[in-house]
Amino acid sequence: MSSEKTVPIIPKCRPISWEDWLAGRRARREVGNRVAPEIIRRSSSSSDKRLRKLFNGERGLPFKKTEEL
Repeated sequence: MSSEKTVPIIPKCRPISWEDWLAGRRARREVGNRVAPEIIRRSSSSSDKRLRKLFNGERGLPFKKTEEL
């Protein structure tokens, strides 16, 4: 067993708090970055016209760095 921080456990009897969700998201992002590039968004797709219309000329929501979560 390592001494690294663990992802918060989602309680069964109550909703997860926003702070716990953010902490878990950070942990999942850090683990994911070990095995894949940080940004995996496709450069183009058949849905570009629809996506750009929805997201003000971009293909999706802006990507946030792990530190910003």
